[in-house]
Amino acid sequence: MIKIYLFDLDDTLIDTRIYAQLYPVILSMIEKKKKMKSTELDQAAQSFGLKKNKYGRWDTGDLCRELNLLEEYYQVLEKQIKVMPVLHDTVISVFKKIKSKKKKIAVVSNSMHKTIQLYLKKSGLTKYIDFIFSSEDAGCLKDNDLYWKKLIETKGLNPRECLMIGDDELEDVQIPAKFGFKTFLLRNSKDLEKVPTI
Repeated sequence: MIKIYLFDLDDTLIDTRIYAQLYPVILSMIEKKKKMKSTELDQAAQSFGLKKNKYGRWDTGDLCRELNLLEEYYQVLEKQIKVMPVLHDTVISVFKKIKSKKKKIAVVSNSMHKTIQLYLKKSGLTKYIDFIFSSEDAGCLKDNDLYWKKLIETKGLNPRECLMIGDDELEDVQIPAKFGFKTFLLRNSKDLEKVPTI
Protein backbone atom coordinates (compact mmCIF):
# COMPACT_ATOMS: atom_id res chain seq x y z
CA MET A 1 0.00 0.00 0.00
CA ILE A 2 1.61 3.25 -1.13
CA LYS A 3 1.33 6.13 1.36
CA ILE A 4 3.99 8.52 0.01
CA TYR A 5 4.72 9.48 -3.58
CA LEU A 6 8.31 10.67 -4.01
CA PHE A 7 8.88 12.74 -7.14
CA ASP A 8 12.15 13.63 -8.79
CA LEU A 9 12.21 17.29 -9.94
CA ASP A 10 14.14 17.74 -13.20
CA ASP A 11 12.63 16.00 -16.25
CA THR A 12 9.90 14.59 -13.99
CA LEU A 13 7.93 17.62 -12.76
CA ILE A 14 9.98 20.33 -14.46
CA ASP A 15 10.74 20.65 -18.15
CA THR A 16 14.52 20.96 -18.18
CA ARG A 17 14.58 22.94 -21.41
CA ILE A 18 14.80 25.92 -19.05
CA TYR A 19 18.35 24.80 -18.20
CA ALA A 20 19.34 24.64 -21.86
CA GLN A 21 18.29 28.31 -22.18
CA LEU A 22 19.84 29.22 -18.85
CA TYR A 23 23.18 27.50 -19.48
CA PRO A 24 24.86 30.02 -21.83
CA VAL A 25 23.53 32.94 -19.76
CA ILE A 26 24.98 31.53 -16.52
CA LEU A 27 28.30 30.55 -18.12
CA SER A 28 28.65 34.04 -19.59
CA MET A 29 27.88 35.59 -16.18
CA ILE A 30 30.53 33.38 -14.50
CA GLU A 31 33.13 34.16 -17.16
CA LYS A 32 32.53 37.90 -16.72
CA LYS A 33 32.42 37.92 -12.91
CA LYS A 34 35.41 35.62 -12.49
CA LYS A 35 37.27 36.78 -15.63
CA MET A 36 37.59 33.17 -16.80
CA LYS A 37 37.77 31.65 -20.26
CA SER A 38 35.54 28.64 -20.98
CA THR A 39 38.53 26.25 -20.79
CA GLU A 40 39.40 27.64 -17.34
CA LEU A 41 35.79 27.23 -16.30
CA ASP A 42 35.83 23.55 -17.35
CA GLN A 43 39.06 23.00 -15.40
CA ALA A 44 37.57 24.69 -12.33
CA ALA A 45 34.42 22.55 -12.53
CA GLN A 46 36.52 19.38 -12.73
CA SER A 47 38.66 20.51 -9.80
CA PHE A 48 35.44 20.87 -7.73
CA GLY A 49 34.64 17.24 -8.56
CA LEU A 50 31.63 18.16 -10.73
CA LYS A 51 30.56 15.97 -13.63
CA LYS A 52 28.66 16.94 -16.76
CA ASN A 53 25.08 15.67 -16.95
CA LYS A 54 23.50 13.53 -19.67
CA TYR A 55 23.14 16.66 -21.83
CA GLY A 56 26.86 17.45 -21.60
CA ARG A 57 26.32 20.43 -19.29
CA TRP A 58 27.70 21.31 -15.88
CA ASP A 59 25.14 21.82 -13.12
CA THR A 60 25.22 25.61 -13.11
CA GLY A 61 23.82 25.81 -9.57
CA ASP A 62 26.63 23.62 -8.21
CA LEU A 63 29.17 25.55 -10.26
CA CYS A 64 27.96 28.90 -8.93
CA ARG A 65 27.91 27.58 -5.36
CA GLU A 66 31.54 26.52 -5.65
CA LEU A 67 32.49 29.90 -7.14
CA ASN A 68 30.53 31.91 -4.51
CA LEU A 69 28.09 33.19 -7.13
CA LEU A 70 24.86 31.67 -5.81
CA GLU A 71 23.16 35.02 -5.34
CA GLU A 72 23.84 35.91 -8.97
CA TYR A 73 22.72 32.43 -10.08
CA TYR A 74 19.34 32.81 -8.39
CA GLN A 75 18.82 36.29 -9.85
CA VAL A 76 19.18 34.82 -13.34
CA LEU A 77 17.12 31.70 -12.54
CA GLU A 78 14.23 33.69 -11.06
CA LYS A 79 14.06 35.89 -14.17
CA GLN A 80 13.95 32.79 -16.42
CA ILE A 81 11.29 31.06 -14.30
CA LYS A 82 9.05 34.15 -14.51
CA VAL A 83 9.00 34.17 -18.30
CA MET A 84 9.17 30.49 -19.16
CA PRO A 85 6.60 27.79 -18.43
CA VAL A 86 8.50 25.09 -16.55
CA LEU A 87 5.88 22.66 -15.26
CA HIS A 88 4.83 19.59 -17.23
CA ASP A 89 1.12 19.87 -18.18
CA THR A 90 -0.28 17.02 -16.12
CA VAL A 91 1.49 17.63 -12.79
CA ILE A 92 -1.24 19.60 -11.00
CA SER A 93 -4.04 17.17 -11.94
CA VAL A 94 -1.83 14.23 -10.88
CA PHE A 95 -1.06 15.90 -7.53
CA LYS A 96 -4.77 16.64 -6.94
CA LYS A 97 -5.68 12.98 -7.56
CA ILE A 98 -2.97 11.77 -5.16
CA LYS A 99 -4.07 14.23 -2.46
CA SER A 100 -7.75 13.26 -2.93
CA LYS A 101 -6.69 9.76 -1.81
CA LYS A 102 -5.16 11.26 1.37
CA LYS A 103 -1.61 10.35 0.33
CA LYS A 104 1.59 12.33 0.88
CA ILE A 105 3.75 13.92 -1.83
CA ALA A 106 7.45 14.71 -1.56
CA VAL A 107 10.12 16.06 -3.89
CA VAL A 108 13.35 14.05 -3.75
CA SER A 109 15.99 15.74 -5.88
CA ASN A 110 19.65 16.44 -6.58
CA SER A 111 18.78 20.13 -6.80
CA MET A 112 19.45 22.61 -3.99
CA HIS A 113 16.63 23.40 -1.55
CA LYS A 114 16.21 26.96 -2.77
CA THR A 115 15.96 25.82 -6.40
CA ILE A 116 13.28 23.25 -5.55
CA GLN A 117 11.31 25.83 -3.54
CA LEU A 118 11.52 28.38 -6.35
CA TYR A 119 10.03 25.96 -8.85
CA LEU A 120 7.32 24.77 -6.47
CA LYS A 121 6.30 28.33 -5.62
CA LYS A 122 6.28 29.52 -9.23
CA SER A 123 4.24 26.48 -10.32
CA GLY A 124 1.70 26.69 -7.48
CA LEU A 125 2.74 23.28 -6.11
CA THR A 126 3.88 24.24 -2.61
CA LYS A 127 0.47 23.46 -1.07
CA TYR A 128 0.62 19.84 -2.26
CA ILE A 129 4.10 19.06 -0.93
CA ASP A 130 4.58 17.37 2.45
CA PHE A 131 8.38 17.53 2.41
CA ILE A 132 11.46 18.18 0.29
CA PHE A 133 14.69 16.19 0.41
CA SER A 134 17.67 17.54 -1.50
CA SER A 135 21.32 16.74 -2.12
CA GLU A 136 22.08 19.34 0.56
CA ASP A 137 20.15 17.26 3.11
CA ALA A 138 21.97 14.08 2.13
CA GLY A 139 25.41 15.56 1.55
CA CYS A 140 25.60 13.65 -1.73
CA LEU A 141 23.64 12.96 -4.93
CA LYS A 142 20.96 10.35 -5.61
CA ASP A 143 23.45 8.02 -7.31
CA ASN A 144 24.97 7.39 -3.87
CA ASP A 145 23.48 4.80 -1.46
CA LEU A 146 24.02 7.25 1.40
CA TYR A 147 21.40 9.61 -0.11
CA TRP A 148 18.70 6.97 0.28
CA LYS A 149 19.86 5.86 3.74
CA LYS A 150 19.69 9.47 4.96
CA LEU A 151 16.26 9.98 3.34
CA ILE A 152 14.86 6.90 5.10
CA GLU A 153 16.45 7.86 8.41
CA THR A 154 15.67 11.60 8.52
CA LYS A 155 12.10 11.29 7.23
CA GLY A 156 11.30 8.05 9.08
CA LEU A 157 10.19 6.29 5.90
CA ASN A 158 9.13 2.73 5.35
CA PRO A 159 10.39 2.26 1.76
CA ARG A 160 7.73 -0.39 1.02
CA GLU A 161 5.07 2.30 1.52
CA CYS A 162 6.79 4.73 -0.88
CA LEU A 163 6.75 5.05 -4.66
CA MET A 164 9.75 6.81 -6.23
CA ILE A 165 8.83 8.45 -9.55
CA GLY A 166 11.56 9.71 -11.86
CA ASP A 167 13.18 9.68 -15.28
CA ASP A 168 16.62 8.29 -14.41
CA GLU A 169 17.06 4.50 -14.54
CA LEU A 170 19.91 4.45 -12.02
CA GLU A 171 19.02 7.26 -9.59
CA ASP A 172 15.23 6.86 -9.54
CA VAL A 173 14.82 3.11 -10.06
CA GLN A 174 17.82 0.83 -9.48
CA ILE A 175 19.34 2.44 -6.38
CA PRO A 176 16.09 3.19 -4.48
CA ALA A 177 14.83 -0.33 -5.32
CA LYS A 178 17.86 -1.75 -3.45
CA PHE A 179 16.45 -0.15 -0.30
CA GLY A 180 12.94 -1.52 -0.84
CA PHE A 181 11.33 1.51 -2.49
CA LYS A 182 8.72 0.81 -5.13
CA THR A 183 9.70 2.65 -8.31
CA PHE A 184 8.16 4.01 -11.49
CA LEU A 185 10.33 5.06 -14.43
CA LEU A 186 8.96 7.94 -16.49
CA ARG A 187 9.76 7.53 -20.15
CA ASN A 188 7.91 10.74 -21.04
CA SER A 189 5.83 13.37 -19.24
CA LYS A 190 2.56 11.65 -20.27
CA ASP A 191 3.52 8.67 -18.07
CA LEU A 192 2.83 10.93 -15.07
CA GLU A 193 -0.90 10.39 -15.62
CA LYS A 194 -0.49 6.70 -14.68
CA VAL A 195 1.03 7.48 -11.27
CA PRO A 196 -2.17 8.05 -9.21
CA THR A 197 -3.46 4.61 -10.28
CA ILE A 198 -0.43 2.79 -8.83
